[in-house]
Amino acid sequence: MIMKLRVEYAYDSESRNWSFRVPSLGIVGGAGTRDDAERKVVEAVAFSLEGDDDAALAEAEVGYLNVEIAAS
Repeated sequence: MIMKLRVEYAYDSESRNWSFRVPSLGIVGGAGTRDDAERKVVEAVAFSLEGDDDAALAEAEVGYLNVEIAAS
């Protein structure tokens, strides 16, 4: 299964920077160019999805999903 993750990009002409937002993951950030913003959002999503393995409940069964992240 392939999912689409909504990413919003906006250019601010006053600061001359690009911002990005991934609403479903609570990620916000920015960069000087659109290409940099796309690279940074991929890194931010990957970091967010890595999770904290120590946070699992002691009695929980843990499984993993393979996830591919790429800008379209």
